[in-house]
Amino acid sequence: MEGLVSTMRSFFPHQSSISISRLIVLLVYSFSSQFLPIEPYLVPYYTSVKHFSDSQVAIDIFPFGVYAQLIFTLLMAPTCFYLSHKVVIVLGAFGILITYLIIWCGQSLLAMQMSQISYGFGMAARLVFSSYIFLLVPEEEYQRMTSLTTTASLLSFMLASELSQLLVLVKFSYSIFLGLTLTSLGICCITAFLLAKDRPSSLFYSSVTASWGQHEGWIRLLKETWKGRKLQILSLWWALAYAGFSLVQTYGTNLFDVIDSKSKFNGHVLAASQAAGSLGSVCAIYLEQFTIKSGVVIYVIGSAAMCIVCLSMGLWAKIWVAYFLYVVISGIYQTLTCLVSVHCGRLLTNRQFILLFSVNNFAGLLLETLLQAAVEISELSISTQFVCFAGFFLLATVIFIALFFSGDDDGKSKNDSSLISQDDEPGPLILEKEDEALF
Repeated sequence: MEGLVSTMRSFFPHQSSISISRLIVLLVYSFSSQFLPIEPYLVPYYTSVKHFSDSQVAIDIFPFGVYAQLIFTLLMAPTCFYLSHKVVIVLGAFGILITYLIIWCGQSLLAMQMSQISYGFGMAARLVFSSYIFLLVPEEEYQRMTSLTTTASLLSFMLASELSQLLVLVKFSYSIFLGLTLTSLGICCITAFLLAKDRPSSLFYSSVTASWGQHEGWIRLLKETWKGRKLQILSLWWALAYAGFSLVQTYGTNLFDVIDSKSKFNGHVLAASQAAGSLGSVCAIYLEQFTIKSGVVIYVIGSAAMCIVCLSMGLWAKIWVAYFLYVVISGIYQTLTCLVSVHCGRLLTNRQFILLFSVNNFAGLLLETLLQAAVEISELSISTQFVCFAGFFLLATVIFIALFFSGDDDGKSKNDSSLISQDDEPGPLILEKEDEALF
């Protein structure tokens, strides 16, 4: 028993850097934001309860959420500069809550489209939480906190998927699914208010907001953020991997249906993929030192592995093989995305984490949108699509091998930031006191 307690204590961040109460708030927020039992059955809810057709859902409703998320993601950085990270996180939590309230109460197509716009804002605001964590803890704990909160989110989605699968089997109404989802999101909104408030130093904040007010300052800020060669390479991998894996997720269930339309294990497989992602995010903690020493090698290996997995999924028409490989690629991606976000954060000199996250994710979303449009226009079979996804990851692998051997790292020092002087540099904890954690 003592050995188990010792292991748990070593896994969690040291109490000197973040209190247990704040850690609990972060984990509860991460868990409740993703506990959405209605999500796997949202399309059946639209068609059977709201009486929209499949084509209306696919063409007239869901695309509004995709485009809204794309636009809001790009706006997250300036919004955080002017409103603070906590305010945006709270607004994002209420954005998701409002989404499902509209879905519950609304009847018209316009109402469903408005709900998707709200959903796009809420999804975009979630990336603010990832950058907010980097403001909360010192650099040596970036990886552990990122992995912990990601694990909580993925396990939550897995449990919600399994619960919804069980409720479907016993023939519960979809209203129960929606009620559970709204309850979880209500807890999420309350927890968001309990997050500590970020407070940049006044001089640093003024210089940043002034930069955003001028075209030249905005360009200078972007250049300062991505001025390191290794950071540029890792940001490129971040965007490419995001786009590629998102396509695999989008078309994964389509592949399952083509291989075996009678299979009833899709829900369990999606839950298993979240469990694999949770395991991968935990493994990222123990791979951190190897990643630091190996540079971009681990990401090259990861791209090659995802290429092989996609190729196998496209060529082998076996349902259990497809299931297994879908779980595998989910684990690989979540491991690497936890590593790359922290790796990039460590290389950042001006502490503009939200700018890093928003632009990298925007690039990934934009590339995903373009690739998805190309897939739909080409009208390829689903198996051929996965072969093309494999080609995409192969191209990414070749690009990163070429970049890795094309020159040495710029040797950038973390102390060489032109935006932050020694007298103005914010410390690792730029938050309000415990008794000022609320608005």
